[in-house]
Amino acid sequence: MITPQEAEKLAAETIKNYMNACQLQTTQDAGNALMKLVSMAGLAMCATVGQKEAVDRLQGTAAYIAQPKYSGPWKQEREH
Repeated sequence: MITPQEAEKLAAETIKNYMNACQLQTTQDAGNALMKLVSMAGLAMCATVGQKEAVDRLQGTAAYIAQPKYSGPWKQEREH
């Protein structure tokens, strides 16, 4: 398997391509598209590692992003 750093870089590029392909118009559109991505990833994890582990991983992610340091806006540039 690739390294965690390589996986993170690949994930970021994949998300950027997905978001651009979604032709988003608003931040609400972006939130909806990202939620769909998280939902599909969660189902894929259920199928791969089982429901309990998938839920544990997603709950861990939710706890991680709930930290105050992530409460501000995050900017991602749109490709035209």
